[in-house]
Amino acid sequence: MKEVIIIGGGISGLTCGLHLAESGYRVTILEKEAILGGLARSFFIKGHWIPLTYHHVMNPDKVTQAYINKFGFLKDLHWIKSSQVFWYENRQYLLSKPRHIFSFTPLDFTSKLRLFYLGLYILLKRNWTDLNKRDCSEWLNKIVGEKTTKLLFQNLVDIKFNMPLSSMSAAWLGKRMHQSIRNKDRYGCIVPGWHQLLDKMAEEIIGKKGKIFKNFEVTKVGIKEIEGIGSDNKQCVMPADVIVSTIPPPIFKSILSLPNKSKLSLDNIRYRAIISFVCGSSQDISHCYWSVVLKPRLVFGGFFNQTILAPWVSADGEYIYYFFTYLENNDQILEYNEDTIKNLYLNDIQKLFPHFSINWYKLFRIRFSQPVFIRNYENPPIELADNIYLAGVYRQFPRPRTMDAAFYSGLETAKYIINKHGKN
Repeated sequence: MKEVIIIGGGISGLTCGLHLAESGYRVTILEKEAILGGLARSFFIKGHWIPLTYHHVMNPDKVTQAYINKFGFLKDLHWIKSSQVFWYENRQYLLSKPRHIFSFTPLDFTSKLRLFYLGLYILLKRNWTDLNKRDCSEWLNKIVGEKTTKLLFQNLVDIKFNMPLSSMSAAWLGKRMHQSIRNKDRYGCIVPGWHQLLDKMAEEIIGKKGKIFKNFEVTKVGIKEIEGIGSDNKQCVMPADVIVSTIPPPIFKSILSLPNKSKLSLDNIRYRAIISFVCGSSQDISHCYWSVVLKPRLVFGGFFNQTILAPWVSADGEYIYYFFTYLENNDQILEYNEDTIKNLYLNDIQKLFPHFSINWYKLFRIRFSQPVFIRNYENPPIELADNIYLAGVYRQFPRPRTMDAAFYSGLETAKYIINKHGKN
């Protein structure tokens, strides 16, 4: 049996490990954290498991739904319909349906018509690769005009990437909007919680003679072995016939002991950090699940009302919110203490909701959260070097970073390995 080591116990790692184990490979998954899931892991509070960051399944996410069904959770898949809210100069606007465009007062009527046309064009378009080399700002200016491009799309890119719109991939932006339009305001989650699905996947891997080590930090990767520090703080070496990395490329490059030429395809992959400020409050501040703050610019780019998506997780009638901020990896705010960050968030939340207060909060700082899909972005190959393979959302361009992209990437890499090495 071929020995496979998978670095990272998130969705891509578990998915890849599951399919390799089902094909007879002896799988070992190494996870740095104490809880599996990567960005999809959860924390426990007031009798419920809650994801660290916002997570939902959308209508087009067929791969995610297939795994939900595979592990018996389809009956527990709870759907809601909720329009997306955009805040602009302290007013709320719905902007997720075609008719909403004509109520968006910051735009004149001609601009609204052009925005409506963009939505129709995006809905009907299927292949996005032809837009990868296009200047995103130039592409949008031509269709919707400079005013709409600056007011709406540059602000959205600032929230996510803090970069000029011209440097972003038009293919990524178009694909992201295509997914949102097809979703038709439908969001879902499983009642037992995403951690239950991930735990079932882990149990299946272990049931097929696989191994999963948590609190294990990989410190060096070679062609046929890895080195790392286990939960007992002891250094160890593990041999492997196949190594799969599902961790962000900037981290993987730092531990990869191979000639520099083997790392070239990872050189231009950048990531943004995220701060996820999760809190419980007695106040209901939004009747919609997803809100984006275009203007004024606040410390957070938007927020999610988790209670609308999953009302059963709210204890004592309180509401659970995610306030999120995307940052550069070296942004100074990531080094602030928790009280300072909490006060920054509360001060800005109260600019929109003056009487807002919290009952509790959790703060998560994740330095490698969102790959930056710039213009001319290229997916690195699945096979980075002999016996070393890659999986992760950064390989799914132009698809946006979602659970569906993570499931798909893990499955894709497993199939590639099985095709090359055969079943055991």
